[in-house]
Amino acid sequence: MLNFPEERGPKTILALRWPRLPLPFTYKSIALGFFILAILLRGSLCLLNPPENSFDDHYQPISLILQYGTIPAKNDCWECFQPPVFYAVSAKVGRLIFKMGANRQQVKKILQFICCFYSILNIGVIYLILNKLNLSDFSRIIAFGFVCFLPRDIYMAAMHSNDTMSYLFVSIFIYTLVLSVDNNFRIKNLILLAIIMTITLFIKYNTLVVIPIALSVFAVSLINLPKSKRNKRIVAFCLTLLVPFLFFGTYMFHNIKKYGSALPGNYELFPNLIESQPRGYVRLNFLNFKPWESIETPILTPGKLSSFWTLIYSGMWFDTEPKFLCFMDSNTAWWRHYFAWGNGFRRFPGPNPSMSRLTLLEGSGLITLGLFPLILGIIGAFNLYSRERNAWINSDWVEISKMSIFPILFIANTAGIIAITTKLPFYSFMKASFFLISLPAFAVFLGLGVMACEPQAILKRAITIIFIILFTLVFFHIFHIASALYHL
Repeated sequence: MLNFPEERGPKTILALRWPRLPLPFTYKSIALGFFILAILLRGSLCLLNPPENSFDDHYQPISLILQYGTIPAKNDCWECFQPPVFYAVSAKVGRLIFKMGANRQQVKKILQFICCFYSILNIGVIYLILNKLNLSDFSRIIAFGFVCFLPRDIYMAAMHSNDTMSYLFVSIFIYTLVLSVDNNFRIKNLILLAIIMTITLFIKYNTLVVIPIALSVFAVSLINLPKSKRNKRIVAFCLTLLVPFLFFGTYMFHNIKKYGSALPGNYELFPNLIESQPRGYVRLNFLNFKPWESIETPILTPGKLSSFWTLIYSGMWFDTEPKFLCFMDSNTAWWRHYFAWGNGFRRFPGPNPSMSRLTLLEGSGLITLGLFPLILGIIGAFNLYSRERNAWINSDWVEISKMSIFPILFIANTAGIIAITTKLPFYSFMKASFFLISLPAFAVFLGLGVMACEPQAILKRAITIIFIILFTLVFFHIFHIASALYHL
């Protein structure tokens, strides 16, 4: 039977006590187990997922680089508008693989696996971030498990896109920033921060969140400093920001001259392709939240394209904009019709009569159970506010600087997505994957929420049981998808 003893030391999370056979589990051993399972889930899904099964064709810019040897113009293809780092790195790898004798399809598969590798590395970096914060071992392991088993992150790891690289470098930036705060902004930390920030800005537009994060942490660190030290630190911070701002400013100036926009998007370069997409029957709503709609029918339908937070939340926990469910159903004609509706070419085909009840139960179960981490995350956000207020009263500027990173990350990420969806209210701009930039913030909010409930033994038991069920269901769901892909 499960026994939840009092904490006996910083390493003990819980103990499984069978008659005559105590089996202690330490924080590190559980974290290692979660990490191994995270690799297994992501690696197996990536191995079986066809290289072309992704939201967008990110192979085309790489192909153009390989063909012509230069970065393509932003209007040369649908994804060519993106900053160049991901494509340039992939093209270097692709050229090397071609020289080793690989064919085109093998190169695609290897590039797909590199994206999966970025995702796995990101999990490791978030683990390092959590270890640098003032969290209990129990709350830290729940937060780390959430990162390892979040379905949307697993889906994205199996696809070829620049998303996983952007998640990774934002996490690396945050970890480097935390180290800089802990080391009182040593010169070597600031130099590394400038390099990482520069690379991060050139991966994807939503990585621009690193700018407000850096500015907010730098501003907080200047409070309560003597004037002589403050002036020196301001100079150090300005020099740190000079390199990324100079490179990215030059990039934006070039874009304005050539394309008429500092950060041109494909919706500006190819407006006709965007306008054909379906949108909700009613005006886009940023205030309501109706998870019961997704629990009832866990895929996108015409009546479920207007509630911003419902789309984001349900997409975190299930394949609501189906990229994998179609492989679990033999009714290919219905899916062709469904994807034609999603691209604006046909009417919605109606409910799928052949979709497995087990698949629907997985979706409904995951979206329902996902409400528990959401509630704990909201509690954690309030707990963070309380901690920041106490740290301010106690003049604990190190704590304030580090913990201010995570609400700024989430707010900046949210503001960017809301800004673009206000202008373009299509479901394709309300993807849960766009919010995975904030995965370190989600983990911290969840950890703080768990920490607030942890002193109550009954709540600690409930949290343990619920998350065990949730993680098990995620494992079964991904295994179900992988099994369907394997038997194609």
